[in-house]
Amino acid sequence: MPHTFLSSLLVSLLCILFSGCASSYKTMHTQTIPDDFYLQALRSSDPSVNAPPAPGSEAEAAMIERVKQLFSHYTRENLEANLTEVYAEEVYFRDAFKQFSRAEAIREYMLAGLAPLNQCEFVFNRVARSGSDYYFDWTMRLDFKKTPPNTWEASIGVSHMRFNSEGKVIFHQDYWDPTDIVYRRIPIARQLIAYVKKQL
Repeated sequence: MPHTFLSSLLVSLLCILFSGCASSYKTMHTQTIPDDFYLQALRSSDPSVNAPPAPGSEAEAAMIERVKQLFSHYTRENLEANLTEVYAEEVYFRDAFKQFSRAEAIREYMLAGLAPLNQCEFVFNRVARSGSDYYFDWTMRLDFKKTPPNTWEASIGVSHMRFNSEGKVIFHQDYWDPTDIVYRRIPIARQLIAYVKKQL
């Protein structure tokens, strides 16, 4: 079968499995398609309009450190106390599963994501800047409750962020593949993924 058909089949089946949707692909959440929400968020978060901290300034260093500290200590207490100090009230956020426009919604989403975990942490490998666009290269480490304690699983990803004049995140686009670390934990999804990979 053609690769595109197999990929579409897998995506459709996962959509039905996770959200119960049998509607068209257009109604599914997408992480990387440059849709209207993404394009509008790029325009509204344009650094020339929002005047983020100057490159090399103490304010820039503090801004980056706040992001690192939020995710390096990925606990309920830290998220509850500090997420709205890192993210602006109105923000564009999109990852592999969800899209949000309010900091409070992001906080509740991240708190809910802790439920199946004993521990979670992000190790920042490097931060790159292009103009006022920041790219956080990270390794996420997860310790699931259904595995023996301290059985860490790791996955790499990148977050593209933009900031406002207060140094708060106003744009957060993740680039991360959840296939191996999340979807493969579900038996039917694991079988579908293995089958598709064999065909490619």
